[in-house]
Amino acid sequence: MIPLLRAAVVLGLIAIPAPTRGADVEIPKDIAVPAGYKDVLTVKAKGVQIYKSVADKDGKLAWVLDGPLAELTDAKGTRVGCHFEGPSWEAADGSRLVRDEAEKPRSVSKGNADIPWLLIRVKSDDPKPGALTKVVYVQRIETSGGKAPAEAPKRTGTKIGVPYEAKYVFFAPTEK
Repeated sequence: MIPLLRAAVVLGLIAIPAPTRGADVEIPKDIAVPAGYKDVLTVKAKGVQIYKSVADKDGKLAWVLDGPLAELTDAKGTRVGCHFEGPSWEAADGSRLVRDEAEKPRSVSKGNADIPWLLIRVKSDDPKPGALTKVVYVQRIETSGGKAPAEAPKRTGTKIGVPYEAKYVFFAPTEK
């Protein structure tokens, strides 16, 4: 639990400027956003991917993703929201998104120590209008860190936070 507490304290103290997605970032076709959508918000996430140790049917222990916990900042370093289990995203204005279970996320692995890049279909989890209200897709790119520890857990129920950073790009339908 100490790593989680430490991560929570660090999250409360940091604010890293997040440059917007540049033209030099090549998005793999497997996670490309379908036609008819435009990016409406790009943020930087800095936090942890939380893993929990579980035993399989044979009693072998393994790390399983429990969820993220990250602070979202804009290009100026201003805190604009948070990302947490579900997966869920909540903007500072209270608008909130959750993964749309009707569509499986698409992923592309970009490195051994880095969590994959993703495209996730989302839906509003709050009728309150806000920055995230019209968002339909969230793309996670430029990831660093966050993969489960290579060393097997020692006992069931243990949780650990693995530091990660990423950019999240939010897409809404193009208005005609």
